[in-house]
Amino acid sequence: MAKVKEVLDVMKKIAPEQFAYNKEYDNVGLIVGDPESEVNRVLCCLDVTEDIIEEAISVGAGLIISHHPMIFRPIKSVTTLDVQGRKIFRAIQKGIAIYAAHTNLDFVRDGINEFVANELALMDIRPLEPYISDSEGFGRVGNLSGSMFASVLKAKVKALLKDDYVRIIGEPDSEVNRIAVINGAGGGDTSYIDMAIDAGADCLITADVKHHVAVYAREMKLTVIEPQHFTMEYVYISRLVQILKIETLAGKIKLDIVQSKREVNPRS
Repeated sequence: MAKVKEVLDVMKKIAPEQFAYNKEYDNVGLIVGDPESEVNRVLCCLDVTEDIIEEAISVGAGLIISHHPMIFRPIKSVTTLDVQGRKIFRAIQKGIAIYAAHTNLDFVRDGINEFVANELALMDIRPLEPYISDSEGFGRVGNLSGSMFASVLKAKVKALLKDDYVRIIGEPDSEVNRIAVINGAGGGDTSYIDMAIDAGADCLITADVKHHVAVYAREMKLTVIEPQHFTMEYVYISRLVQILKIETLAGKIKLDIVQSKREVNPRS
């Protein structure tokens, strides 16, 4: 058995909360629960849904660690009349703590952006925008071992993420070599296109590309490869389980850490 706060100390070592990109925007940390409560199993997931909470109950997990915060914006009430209230009520009722590591987990060394960049075999990887250290910060950019067609890189992304809905914005036969990676919703603003271009990238891999951003990327001649938001981040959850197991073992914390088996892509 371990206390929730002991497990969270390990998470804060892996992805320090102060590294969240914008704490006024983001909501990292303990979302629900008692840090003094005891736990012997942790369930890791991308999103805390009602199904995930029921899974935690069924497997005896006293702590859920998610990437996306279950509570993102301020709420005015907690009742069973809406889905958000039901989740909070159910978790508290069953003594389940819920913790979120969001942008802090995106940006740290061995975090989500770096994991995807490494899995794509990019070289000389560095942050698009360093702000934690020279090797940690917003996004990642690196080089392929040689130029390849955008369509070939799309196929690599599809295989890595197990995503049948990867799209190309730009020409499939354009050659790309320097690749920027912004996991999640990097397609929400043209400033991320500029950031990739300023880093010398000729291709950006990101999700949730809005129409005006796609138009801008084509005009700026930056190829964009767009997987789904879910797949681009879900691929990391098994890695998070692995890291947590290593770090808790090193700290002599006796704990069972598992990945959700019920999590589903909401767009599939």
